[in-house]
Amino acid sequence: MISNISFLNFKSQLNPINNNSSKVLNFNIKAPKLAPLAQDTISFTGLSEYKAAFNNIEICKRLHENAQPANQYLQSVLDKYFSQDVYDENNNPNGIIAPIQARVKSPESIEEKVSDKISSAFRQTNESKFYRKIFSPHSEKGIKENIRDISGARIVVTEAQGNVMDRVVDNLCRMIRHENLVIEEIENHISPEEGSASYFTDAQLKKIEDAVNDVRSDNGLEGIDFKIDKTKTGYMALHLSVDTRYAPKFYKNQGFWSELQIIGSDVELLKEIEDFCYKLKKGMSIHSADIAYKPFEEMFLNAYNDTENYPDVKEAFRQYTIKAYLAQKDRLPSDDVKDDTTNWAYRYPTIKDCGFEGKIPPILDFNILARIKRDCDDLHNVEVNSEKIMSNIN
Repeated sequence: MISNISFLNFKSQLNPINNNSSKVLNFNIKAPKLAPLAQDTISFTGLSEYKAAFNNIEICKRLHENAQPANQYLQSVLDKYFSQDVYDENNNPNGIIAPIQARVKSPESIEEKVSDKISSAFRQTNESKFYRKIFSPHSEKGIKENIRDISGARIVVTEAQGNVMDRVVDNLCRMIRHENLVIEEIENHISPEEGSASYFTDAQLKKIEDAVNDVRSDNGLEGIDFKIDKTKTGYMALHLSVDTRYAPKFYKNQGFWSELQIIGSDVELLKEIEDFCYKLKKGMSIHSADIAYKPFEEMFLNAYNDTENYPDVKEAFRQYTIKAYLAQKDRLPSDDVKDDTTNWAYRYPTIKDCGFEGKIPPILDFNILARIKRDCDDLHNVEVNSEKIMSNIN
């Protein structure tokens, strides 16, 4: 249903339910029905003026097709080292991660990401940074060098508690060492909240860093350090830029990098909603040519810009988002997540929970936004499948 915007929706792979059901899913978490991965989460459809100027969709179509071998390689490597920990209600109830799906960005998503990268470079005030970041939107080589998540995958973890992350880190380090994987960059996205902890302990991060730098040393490369990114929204995850340019010989060497993300299941669920808000706050559209999402856009923007009744709404919403992400990260699988706000299957941290009641319009509560989004997803699904629906009616 929301496959058009979901990078990876974990829980639907395990035990699909009706949208309004409150049935307990895997890991004792209640969640809405979510559709499998189809495209990458963030798109930049609002940058229409840049897209029109660049007009490189045919190049992006070729890149989409040519990236498939690198993506297949990434999928095979991840399956090899993580498949034993994939949750399955009947066969592996002690599994700690979702079924892993690697994905290649759609041609439209590649085009939009190129537009965003180049437009961001144009806005650079530092001339030296501008020239380092600018590249031709018509150069396949330039796009592959600058857009390093054309191929990508996400490891969605049950929780950040107990030995779960230890198992994930052990698998990751084994994969890096045994497959001689060169990691070019590691970004640990953490909350800006003072004193908050990331998904990984210092010992776990050191273990990953050692594995990464041992392989880099073996390949005659200098060591790299973790980049710490205190995100403005509070989003938390570990991102690794994997060099898949030199896949095994049975794949054609086509020069694509891949991005691997490690994220908790509850944070990932909130990110589905927050990504919509993120794009709208940046002046983008959710799907510029799809009227199904116009109600979400209009309702969100009207509330987000209601400074007459809520003078500090923008900063309050940012702080609410930060606290909501923290609550999602710390949520235990056994927590009661019964939703009495939207009569839906999954309960997000509310405005009241996070201490912002009266400071933010009620419609900006993530539970309400999730309900609006679900209705827009339903409409989008009808639009996409209208011919099939009519054939069944006839």
